[in-house]
Amino acid sequence: MIATILICIVILLLLIILDFKLGRKSHKNNARTLPFTETTGDYRLYKNGAPFFEDLFQEISEAQVQVDIFFYLISSDQAGRDFLQVLKNKAREGVPVRLLTDRLGGYQMSKSIRNDLKSAGVQFYFSAVPGFPYFFYKLNRRNHRKTTVIDGKIAYAGGFNIGRNYLGENPKFGDWRDYHLRLTGPVVTELHDVFLDDWYGASGEKHNPIINHDEGKHSLKIVPTDGMKLEGEFLKVIESAKREILIGTPYFIPTKKLMDAFKHALERGVTLQIMVPLKADHPFVKEAAIPYLEQLYRLGTQICLYDAGFYHSKVMIIDQSIADIGTANFDQRSFFLNKEVNTFVYDEAFISDLRQSYMDDARNAIPFDEEWLAQRSLATKINVQIAKLLRPIL
Repeated sequence: MIATILICIVILLLLIILDFKLGRKSHKNNARTLPFTETTGDYRLYKNGAPFFEDLFQEISEAQVQVDIFFYLISSDQAGRDFLQVLKNKAREGVPVRLLTDRLGGYQMSKSIRNDLKSAGVQFYFSAVPGFPYFFYKLNRRNHRKTTVIDGKIAYAGGFNIGRNYLGENPKFGDWRDYHLRLTGPVVTELHDVFLDDWYGASGEKHNPIINHDEGKHSLKIVPTDGMKLEGEFLKVIESAKREILIGTPYFIPTKKLMDAFKHALERGVTLQIMVPLKADHPFVKEAAIPYLEQLYRLGTQICLYDAGFYHSKVMIIDQSIADIGTANFDQRSFFLNKEVNTFVYDEAFISDLRQSYMDDARNAIPFDEEWLAQRSLATKINVQIAKLLRPIL
């Protein structure tokens, strides 16, 4: 009996591995690419959920032409209900409203909630619905984007989802540090293209973006990725660094190429600083990061453990001349599985302010050092070993 169970487990594991390998091959052959060049726009940065939600909800309520929204996660708590109510009110006014959420991230979007949206006139679809063939691989292929386009004039993109966590109202996590951009100008058209490509993938409906003819003062680049090319984009900017690399991320599970790029940067005298949260919001992600962080720490990297709440920001600043704010975490899931969208900003004044915010958080963080490493519990050390096996899907 035990032998039969073991054989079944082995067969199941082999089937999952085969599913993953064949799914990856299919993914490589069919990945969606939206290659954008540098454009222009203007922006406002949000670091906290309350002002972001306030402005987002207000501008949705003032929409006149079209509201297109994708959030990876929409909670069914009060914040989520308030958000959906704004959408329903707008749809009842006769303004077209299209809403997408990831199939797994949107698990709280129950059938009754979806029927309520439909009754109000909101068009809703799930994105990245797992199916056959390659079910296990597709189960891990998430659409992690967060994009909003209002009237083709205003766009939002960044790290916040919808829920009370993002307002800092969950006592487990406390204050929630994140970065999100409000964008205007020609860059809005490109983000609309990203949303509409996701809408086509979910609904089969093709639409053209609303062209934004407003002028933008600053240079920007939208980088949408589909489990491809993000590693290469990050490599380019890291390899270009001459003085300083600052990285903030909730999950740090880099590839060998990126680790090599960090080591080469340190060898040529570049200052490297990494900030991650002290607490984790998912199993094993913190432990998976520790071996990489320890390697870089011993090579001279300054590493900070954010303890003033939860650190969910995804930010990279290179030489105070390039800043990346987006949805992509610094992990292998974002590099090779998820759909993500990042915004590269080249405005030195904006980057200077962003860098100051980063440094303010770093000064209040706990240092990742010999003392912290020595205090790790036995459970943490065991989980580090388990996490090594799970890196590709963390």
